[in-house]
Amino acid sequence: MDGPAGPISFSGTEERRRNRKGFLRDCDAISQQTVEQTPLMSIRALFLLRWPLAVAVLSVLMPSVAPAATIIRFETSLGDFDVQMFDASMPRTVTNFLHYVNANKYDGSVVHRNSDTADPVTRDFVIQGGGYSLHDPTGTGTTITYTSVVTIAPIADEPGGGVAGSSNVRGTIAMAKSGPNTVTSQWFINQGNNSFLDSPLRSDGGFSAFGMVLGNGMSIVDAIGDLQIPPDFGFSISSPFNDLPLRNFSGTSITQVRVANTVTIEDVRVLNLSPGDFDRNGTVNAADLTLLKANFGATSGAFFDDGDANMDGRVDGADFLAWQRSFGSVTTPIAAVPEPAAATLALLAAACGSARRRRQ
Repeated sequence: MDGPAGPISFSGTEERRRNRKGFLRDCDAISQQTVEQTPLMSIRALFLLRWPLAVAVLSVLMPSVAPAATIIRFETSLGDFDVQMFDASMPRTVTNFLHYVNANKYDGSVVHRNSDTADPVTRDFVIQGGGYSLHDPTGTGTTITYTSVVTIAPIADEPGGGVAGSSNVRGTIAMAKSGPNTVTSQWFINQGNNSFLDSPLRSDGGFSAFGMVLGNGMSIVDAIGDLQIPPDFGFSISSPFNDLPLRNFSGTSITQVRVANTVTIEDVRVLNLSPGDFDRNGTVNAADLTLLKANFGATSGAFFDDGDANMDGRVDGADFLAWQRSFGSVTTPIAAVPEPAAATLALLAAACGSARRRRQ
């Protein structure tokens, strides 16, 4: 995902190589410092780094800020995954989605559609949710019932005006709809590269992605997509549940299906992250620096979990400085055990030492 120019830019293989070596020298400077034992670097240590002095001075004077885009965590009965929103390019869609998130409308809903079946034609298409909650039968009832997510007024397609938005490639999330300008609460995640959904000339107006699943989150999405659906068990459920993914199920009738056999969206929330918390575990430490180093020099298509702290699509010196400013910070409510500051510094020194040993 391309973005606006950052404070530092690189061009050419040789320059990227030169800056990678400079990055390793910065690690040398960090590990050699004997400044006060605090997770935040002193101004003196900052000036010893080899990044351009002007950038360093400006950066140390700037307060640490939150990441430039929203990151959402889906907690499901099959596992959790995080999604980075495209706030800048899809603001209307992101705002609409966050309305449902912040109002807890998705909590307790189910993934009601799974197109990843044994059929080689439809395999690896999408999983879909955000529309319904299921309820086990009570009293004399024998069949699960459902309620619909209460929606607000639909929003206009984005970007719209005959212009396609971000492509529906594997790992992206988009909003479902029944026609042009009908987006409400339902979302889907692309398991395959479904760029045929992009065109605004489609009868439904086309679909634009508004976020990307991060890290190994697609392993959870694919696990949901690998579940069998009612026809695989020899029975049908009326729309919209005929493609309902079922787990821990071996029955032959809808009367045997219970909520525990479905994939429940237990919680969807905005993560409170520090700019350098690339692994999104609540603590900014050497492990996050390792992610940044692995992708340092990327000039486009980078995401937060690649080390792109300012979320401009690149991994460069500006992202390193963002990591540095937030180094040692701990955030909640992310479920993580914070590390002592001294231990964090030791891990950083070890990581830098490892980078020096790998240097050519």
